[in-house]
Amino acid sequence: MRRLLLFAIFGLAALVGCDTAALETESQVVVEAYLEAGAPMDSVRITRTARASAEYTPGRTAVEGADVQVQRLNDSGGVAATVPYAETDSTDGLYVPEPPAPVEPRATYRLRAAPPEGPVVTAETTVPALVEAVRTENDTTTYPDPDDENSAPPQFELTVRPGPSALERQNVYVLTSRSLLDLQSIPASPPDSVAGRLLTPFYLEQYDADSDTLASFRVNSSGLLNEANFTANDDGTVGITLPWLAVAFYGPNQVRASVVDNNLYDFLRTQSAQQMSLAPGEIPNIDEDIENGTGIFGSYAEASGKVLIRPPASAVDGALPPSR
Repeated sequence: MRRLLLFAIFGLAALVGCDTAALETESQVVVEAYLEAGAPMDSVRITRTARASAEYTPGRTAVEGADVQVQRLNDSGGVAATVPYAETDSTDGLYVPEPPAPVEPRATYRLRAAPPEGPVVTAETTVPALVEAVRTENDTTTYPDPDDENSAPPQFELTVRPGPSALERQNVYVLTSRSLLDLQSIPASPPDSVAGRLLTPFYLEQYDADSDTLASFRVNSSGLLNEANFTANDDGTVGITLPWLAVAFYGPNQVRASVVDNNLYDFLRTQSAQQMSLAPGEIPNIDEDIENGTGIFGSYAEASGKVLIRPPASAVDGALPPSR
Protein backbone atom coordinates (compact mmCIF):
# COMPACT_ATOMS: atom_id res chain seq x y z
CA MET A 1 0.00 0.00 0.00
CA ARG A 2 2.89 2.38 0.75
CA ARG A 3 4.16 2.17 -2.80
CA LEU A 4 0.74 2.84 -4.26
CA LEU A 5 0.72 6.07 -2.30
CA LEU A 6 4.13 6.97 -3.71
CA PHE A 7 2.76 7.46 -7.18
CA ALA A 8 -0.67 8.69 -6.12
CA ILE A 9 0.58 12.19 -6.95
CA PHE A 10 0.61 11.17 -10.59
CA GLY A 11 -3.16 10.78 -10.53
CA LEU A 12 -4.32 7.42 -11.84
CA ALA A 13 -7.87 8.81 -11.64
CA ALA A 14 -6.84 11.17 -14.44
CA LEU A 15 -6.36 8.15 -16.66
CA VAL A 16 -9.81 6.87 -15.85
CA GLY A 17 -11.37 10.28 -16.35
CA CYS A 18 -9.60 11.33 -19.55
CA ASP A 19 -8.94 8.19 -21.55
CA THR A 20 -11.63 7.80 -24.20
CA ALA A 21 -11.86 4.12 -23.28
CA ALA A 22 -13.28 5.19 -19.91
CA LEU A 23 -16.17 6.90 -21.69
CA GLU A 24 -17.37 3.68 -23.31
CA THR A 25 -20.61 2.10 -22.10
CA GLU A 26 -18.87 -1.17 -21.27
CA SER A 27 -16.92 -1.10 -18.02
CA GLN A 28 -13.20 -1.86 -18.06
CA VAL A 29 -10.96 -3.40 -15.43
CA VAL A 30 -8.40 -0.95 -14.02
CA VAL A 31 -5.15 -2.27 -12.54
CA GLU A 32 -2.66 -0.24 -10.49
CA ALA A 33 0.63 -1.76 -9.35
CA TYR A 34 4.25 -0.68 -8.99
CA LEU A 35 7.43 -2.71 -8.51
CA GLU A 36 10.51 -1.18 -6.87
CA ALA A 37 13.87 -2.69 -7.78
CA GLY A 38 15.34 -4.57 -4.82
CA ALA A 39 12.25 -4.16 -2.61
CA PRO A 40 9.57 -6.73 -1.75
CA MET A 41 6.64 -6.86 -4.16
CA ASP A 42 3.86 -4.52 -3.15
CA SER A 43 0.10 -4.62 -3.46
CA VAL A 44 -2.08 -4.57 -6.59
CA ARG A 45 -5.31 -2.58 -6.73
CA ILE A 46 -8.05 -3.76 -9.10
CA THR A 47 -11.14 -1.67 -9.82
CA ARG A 48 -13.48 -0.92 -12.71
CA THR A 49 -14.02 2.26 -14.67
CA ALA A 50 -16.98 4.42 -13.76
CA ARG A 51 -19.30 6.33 -16.04
CA ALA A 52 -18.04 9.73 -17.08
CA SER A 53 -20.79 11.38 -15.03
CA ALA A 54 -20.14 9.28 -11.90
CA GLU A 55 -17.60 9.81 -9.13
CA TYR A 56 -14.66 7.42 -9.38
CA THR A 57 -13.75 5.97 -5.98
CA PRO A 58 -11.69 2.76 -5.67
CA GLY A 59 -13.87 1.44 -2.85
CA ARG A 60 -17.14 1.68 -4.81
CA THR A 61 -15.65 0.26 -8.01
CA ALA A 62 -13.47 -2.47 -6.46
CA VAL A 63 -13.14 -5.84 -8.21
CA GLU A 64 -13.44 -8.66 -5.69
CA GLY A 65 -12.66 -12.33 -6.10
CA ALA A 66 -10.05 -11.94 -8.84
CA ASP A 67 -7.23 -14.42 -9.42
CA VAL A 68 -4.08 -12.27 -9.32
CA GLN A 69 -0.43 -13.20 -9.78
CA VAL A 70 2.84 -11.61 -10.85
CA GLN A 71 5.16 -13.73 -12.98
CA ARG A 72 8.89 -13.21 -13.46
CA LEU A 73 9.81 -14.04 -17.03
CA ASN A 74 13.02 -15.62 -18.30
CA ASP A 75 15.05 -14.44 -21.27
CA SER A 76 12.92 -16.42 -23.72
CA GLY A 77 9.64 -15.02 -22.37
CA GLY A 78 8.69 -18.10 -20.37
CA VAL A 79 7.63 -18.04 -16.72
CA ALA A 80 10.59 -18.41 -14.34
CA ALA A 81 8.66 -17.84 -11.09
CA THR A 82 5.11 -16.97 -10.01
CA VAL A 83 3.99 -15.01 -6.94
CA PRO A 84 0.27 -15.46 -6.08
CA TYR A 85 -1.72 -12.57 -4.60
CA ALA A 86 -4.57 -12.73 -2.09
CA GLU A 87 -7.36 -10.21 -1.50
CA THR A 88 -7.11 -8.25 1.74
CA ASP A 89 -9.96 -8.08 4.25
CA SER A 90 -9.29 -4.43 5.08
CA THR A 91 -9.54 -2.83 1.62
CA ASP A 92 -11.86 -3.93 -1.18
CA GLY A 93 -10.06 -4.54 -4.44
CA LEU A 94 -6.59 -4.58 -2.86
CA TYR A 95 -4.46 -7.71 -3.33
CA VAL A 96 -1.17 -8.51 -1.58
CA PRO A 97 1.57 -11.02 -2.46
CA GLU A 98 1.86 -14.29 -0.52
CA PRO A 99 4.73 -14.24 0.20
CA PRO A 100 6.17 -10.87 -1.01
CA ALA A 101 9.19 -11.93 -3.09
CA PRO A 102 11.94 -9.36 -3.80
CA VAL A 103 11.82 -7.54 -7.13
CA GLU A 104 14.88 -8.35 -9.23
CA PRO A 105 16.49 -5.38 -11.01
CA ARG A 106 16.51 -5.54 -14.84
CA ALA A 107 14.03 -8.46 -14.80
CA THR A 108 10.77 -8.52 -16.75
CA TYR A 109 7.53 -9.17 -14.87
CA ARG A 110 4.01 -9.93 -16.07
CA LEU A 111 0.90 -9.01 -14.09
CA ARG A 112 -1.98 -11.42 -14.64
CA ALA A 113 -5.40 -10.54 -13.18
CA ALA A 114 -8.42 -12.72 -13.90
CA PRO A 115 -11.66 -11.09 -12.66
CA PRO A 116 -14.72 -13.25 -11.88
CA GLU A 117 -16.25 -12.04 -15.15
CA GLY A 118 -14.52 -10.97 -18.33
CA PRO A 119 -11.16 -11.63 -19.96
CA VAL A 120 -7.81 -11.94 -18.19
CA VAL A 121 -5.99 -8.61 -17.85
CA THR A 122 -2.22 -8.70 -18.42
CA ALA A 123 0.66 -6.22 -18.50
CA GLU A 124 4.45 -6.39 -18.47
CA THR A 125 7.25 -4.21 -17.10
CA THR A 126 11.03 -4.36 -17.27
CA VAL A 127 12.47 -3.16 -13.95
CA PRO A 128 15.25 -0.53 -14.06
CA ALA A 129 18.67 -1.30 -12.59
CA LEU A 130 19.37 -0.34 -8.98
CA VAL A 131 20.26 3.25 -8.14
CA GLU A 132 22.72 3.86 -5.30
CA ALA A 133 22.81 7.01 -3.17
CA VAL A 134 26.52 7.86 -2.98
CA ARG A 135 26.56 11.12 -1.01
CA THR A 136 24.64 14.27 -0.20
CA GLU A 137 25.79 17.88 0.02
CA ASN A 138 24.26 20.87 1.81
CA ASP A 139 22.11 18.64 4.02
CA THR A 140 21.20 21.74 6.04
CA THR A 141 20.57 24.94 4.15
CA THR A 142 18.43 28.07 4.22
CA TYR A 143 15.64 28.88 1.79
CA PRO A 144 16.34 31.98 -0.36
CA ASP A 145 15.06 35.19 1.17
CA PRO A 146 12.31 36.59 -1.10
CA ASP A 147 13.08 40.07 0.23
CA ASP A 148 16.75 39.84 -0.77
CA GLU A 149 17.38 39.50 -4.50
CA ASN A 150 21.03 38.63 -3.78
CA SER A 151 20.10 35.71 -1.54
CA ALA A 152 21.63 32.55 -3.03
CA PRO A 153 22.10 29.87 -0.35
CA PRO A 154 23.58 26.52 -1.41
CA GLN A 155 21.10 23.97 -2.73
CA PHE A 156 20.79 20.39 -1.56
CA GLU A 157 22.47 17.90 -3.90
CA LEU A 158 21.98 14.15 -4.05
CA THR A 159 24.68 12.20 -5.89
CA VAL A 160 23.59 8.81 -7.19
CA ARG A 161 25.19 5.97 -9.08
CA PRO A 162 22.67 4.57 -11.58
CA GLY A 163 23.02 1.07 -12.93
CA PRO A 164 23.14 0.42 -16.69
CA SER A 165 19.84 1.14 -18.36
CA ALA A 166 17.68 -1.91 -19.00
CA LEU A 167 16.07 -0.01 -21.87
CA GLU A 168 17.27 1.37 -25.18
CA ARG A 169 17.37 4.96 -23.95
CA GLN A 170 19.01 7.09 -21.31
CA ASN A 171 17.66 6.91 -17.77
CA VAL A 172 14.66 9.12 -17.05
CA TYR A 173 14.10 10.34 -13.48
CA VAL A 174 11.25 11.64 -11.38
CA LEU A 175 12.45 13.86 -8.53
CA THR A 176 10.10 13.90 -5.52
CA SER A 177 10.28 15.87 -2.29
CA ARG A 178 8.20 14.98 0.75
CA SER A 179 7.90 16.99 3.95
CA LEU A 180 8.67 15.00 7.11
CA LEU A 181 6.89 17.42 9.43
CA ASP A 182 4.25 15.93 11.71
CA LEU A 183 1.32 17.75 10.14
CA GLN A 184 -1.14 15.91 12.37
CA SER A 185 0.00 18.04 15.29
CA ILE A 186 -1.51 21.19 13.73
CA PRO A 187 -4.93 21.94 12.16
CA ALA A 188 -5.37 20.48 8.67
CA SER A 189 -6.28 23.91 7.28
CA PRO A 190 -4.61 26.50 9.54
CA PRO A 191 -4.95 30.25 9.03
CA ASP A 192 -2.39 32.03 6.88
CA SER A 193 -0.58 33.26 9.99
CA VAL A 194 0.27 29.66 10.87
CA ALA A 195 0.78 28.41 7.31
CA GLY A 196 3.24 31.27 6.76
CA ARG A 197 5.83 29.72 9.06
CA LEU A 198 5.44 26.28 7.48
CA LEU A 199 5.11 26.85 3.72
CA THR A 200 7.75 28.31 1.42
CA PRO A 201 6.76 31.51 -0.45
CA PHE A 202 5.56 29.98 -3.72
CA TYR A 203 3.29 27.46 -2.02
CA LEU A 204 2.07 29.99 0.53
CA GLU A 205 0.79 32.08 -2.37
CA GLN A 206 -1.16 29.06 -3.65
CA TYR A 207 -2.54 28.15 -0.23
CA ASP A 208 -6.17 28.94 0.61
CA ALA A 209 -7.20 28.16 4.19
CA ASP A 210 -10.83 27.84 3.12
CA SER A 211 -10.24 25.08 0.56
CA ASP A 212 -6.73 23.62 1.03
CA THR A 213 -5.14 21.34 3.60
CA LEU A 214 -1.46 21.27 4.46
CA ALA A 215 -1.36 17.56 3.61
CA SER A 216 -2.22 18.36 -0.01
CA PHE A 217 1.14 20.17 -0.30
CA ARG A 218 3.24 17.49 1.43
CA VAL A 219 4.50 15.68 -1.70
CA ASN A 220 5.72 17.41 -4.86
CA SER A 221 7.11 15.92 -8.04
CA SER A 222 9.30 17.31 -10.79
CA GLY A 223 7.72 15.29 -13.57
CA LEU A 224 10.02 13.53 -16.06
CA LEU A 225 13.67 14.60 -16.20
CA ASN A 226 16.23 13.11 -18.58
CA GLU A 227 19.59 12.15 -17.10
CA ALA A 228 21.14 14.81 -19.33
CA ASN A 229 19.49 17.45 -17.11
CA PHE A 230 21.84 16.54 -14.25
CA THR A 231 25.59 16.76 -13.67
CA ALA A 232 27.49 13.75 -15.02
CA ASN A 233 30.66 13.11 -12.98
CA ASP A 234 33.82 11.37 -14.20
CA ASP A 235 33.31 8.47 -11.77
CA GLY A 236 29.98 7.53 -13.37
CA THR A 237 27.85 9.17 -10.72
CA VAL A 238 25.14 11.76 -11.36
CA GLY A 239 24.68 14.91 -9.25
CA ILE A 240 21.04 15.93 -8.79
CA THR A 241 20.36 19.41 -7.42
CA LEU A 242 17.04 19.96 -5.67
CA PRO A 243 15.28 23.00 -7.20
CA TRP A 244 13.84 25.39 -4.65
CA LEU A 245 10.48 25.19 -6.40
CA ALA A 246 10.22 21.53 -5.34
CA VAL A 247 10.33 22.48 -1.64
CA ALA A 248 6.89 23.24 -0.19
CA PHE A 249 7.71 23.09 3.54
CA TYR A 250 10.49 24.36 5.72
CA GLY A 251 12.01 21.77 8.03
CA PRO A 252 13.05 18.18 7.26
CA ASN A 253 12.33 16.87 3.77
CA GLN A 254 13.01 13.55 2.07
CA VAL A 255 14.20 13.76 -1.52
CA ARG A 256 13.83 10.76 -3.83
CA ALA A 257 15.32 10.31 -7.29
CA SER A 258 13.43 7.55 -9.11
CA VAL A 259 14.46 6.00 -12.42
CA VAL A 260 11.25 4.91 -14.17
CA ASP A 261 10.47 2.11 -16.61
CA ASN A 262 8.84 2.56 -20.01
CA ASN A 263 5.32 2.16 -18.63
CA LEU A 264 5.64 4.96 -16.06
CA TYR A 265 7.53 7.05 -18.61
CA ASP A 266 4.71 6.75 -21.16
CA PHE A 267 2.02 7.28 -18.51
CA LEU A 268 3.59 10.45 -17.13
CA ARG A 269 4.53 11.79 -20.56
CA THR A 270 1.00 11.50 -21.94
CA GLN A 271 -0.57 12.64 -18.66
CA SER A 272 1.49 15.80 -18.94
CA ALA A 273 0.19 16.30 -22.49
CA GLN A 274 -3.38 15.99 -21.18
CA GLN A 275 -2.79 18.78 -18.70
CA MET A 276 -1.79 21.23 -21.43
CA SER A 277 -4.33 23.71 -22.72
CA LEU A 278 -5.77 21.89 -25.70
CA ALA A 279 -9.00 22.45 -27.62
CA PRO A 280 -11.88 20.01 -27.05
CA GLY A 281 -11.36 16.84 -29.04
CA GLU A 282 -7.57 17.26 -29.08
CA ILE A 283 -6.83 15.79 -25.63
CA PRO A 284 -4.73 12.65 -26.22
CA ASN A 285 -5.37 9.36 -24.49
CA ILE A 286 -3.08 8.15 -21.73
CA ASP A 287 -0.45 5.86 -23.25
CA GLU A 288 -0.69 2.60 -21.27
CA ASP A 289 0.03 -0.97 -22.30
CA ILE A 290 -2.62 -3.07 -20.54
CA GLU A 291 -4.13 -6.03 -22.37
CA ASN A 292 -7.92 -6.33 -21.90
CA GLY A 293 -8.06 -3.44 -19.45
CA THR A 294 -6.54 -0.11 -18.51
CA GLY A 295 -4.42 1.36 -15.72
CA ILE A 296 -0.72 1.21 -14.88
CA PHE A 297 1.72 -1.61 -14.15
CA GLY A 298 5.07 0.10 -13.80
CA SER A 299 8.41 -0.22 -12.07
CA TYR A 300 11.17 2.03 -10.82
CA ALA A 301 14.43 2.17 -8.88
CA GLU A 302 15.13 4.92 -6.40
CA ALA A 303 17.74 6.51 -4.18
CA SER A 304 16.98 9.06 -1.48
CA GLY A 305 18.45 11.53 0.97
CA LYS A 306 17.25 14.00 3.60
CA VAL A 307 17.67 17.75 3.84
CA LEU A 308 16.78 20.30 6.52
CA ILE A 309 15.45 23.54 5.01
CA ARG A 310 15.62 26.50 7.36
CA PRO A 311 13.32 29.51 6.79
CA PRO A 312 14.94 32.80 5.73
CA ALA A 313 15.28 35.63 8.22
CA SER A 314 12.24 37.41 6.77
CA ALA A 315 9.94 34.40 7.32
CA VAL A 316 7.39 34.42 10.10
CA ASP A 317 9.00 33.53 13.42
CA GLY A 318 7.90 30.47 15.34
CA ALA A 319 8.95 26.90 15.98
CA LEU A 320 8.16 24.23 13.40
CA PRO A 321 6.15 21.18 14.46
CA PRO A 322 8.10 17.98 15.12
CA SER A 323 9.04 15.67 12.26
CA ARG A 324 7.48 12.30 11.74
